[in-house]
Amino acid sequence: MKKTLTLRRHFLQILIPGGLYCALFLARPIWFAPHCSTEPAGCAPDTLNGIDQVALSHHSVFADACSNWVQNGSGVFAFLLPWFLLPRGKVPLFMNLTLLSMTAWNGAFVEIVRALVQRPRPQVFGAPLTEGQNIHLYTSFYSGHTSFVALATLFTFFWVKAEKPEAPRTHRLLFFLYLVLTFATGALRVMGGRHFPTDVIAGWAFGSTICWIVYTRVRRYSFSI
Repeated sequence: MKKTLTLRRHFLQILIPGGLYCALFLARPIWFAPHCSTEPAGCAPDTLNGIDQVALSHHSVFADACSNWVQNGSGVFAFLLPWFLLPRGKVPLFMNLTLLSMTAWNGAFVEIVRALVQRPRPQVFGAPLTEGQNIHLYTSFYSGHTSFVALATLFTFFWVKAEKPEAPRTHRLLFFLYLVLTFATGALRVMGGRHFPTDVIAGWAFGSTICWIVYTRVRRYSFSI
């Protein structure tokens, strides 16, 4: 028999990582060091690998805006789809709360990894003495947009496949959306000059892994309001 996951415990699984994310974000002035402004030689374009140097030639404002639209649209899609595709009741609410928990954990891991790596964003490599003074530009690794889109779309695929095993076409469509939207988000982040290719690849890997871990854990429980 499945254990019961109460609404209170579910909210704790959202608030704990969410609080950790907020604390780490506010602590950036303490932990982050604007090293490119003091040692610009270490942030020269030729210090990057050949794949990541591609990002230095892209600074599309439109692509940057589109990446935000895709991220926000994927989140809305993942929240609303269960209410249209599955029977009304506890399952869609359970899915929504689980997605919030995944999002909070993803945010916490993004901040932890960024604090450890402190990789400058592409624009810093073009002007290390000026752009390098902004500590919020040392958050390139890994891509939060890409990781969120990956976890939101993969999560929807996992849960709909489990709740509607009789709809293989829907499963294939949702998995296709996971691949396409994640790739599109990563490409747009690079074209917008916000991330390097390795940042978005890592974002895809982190987001998919967080989704899998949280999903497999939560599926062991039944939901109680």
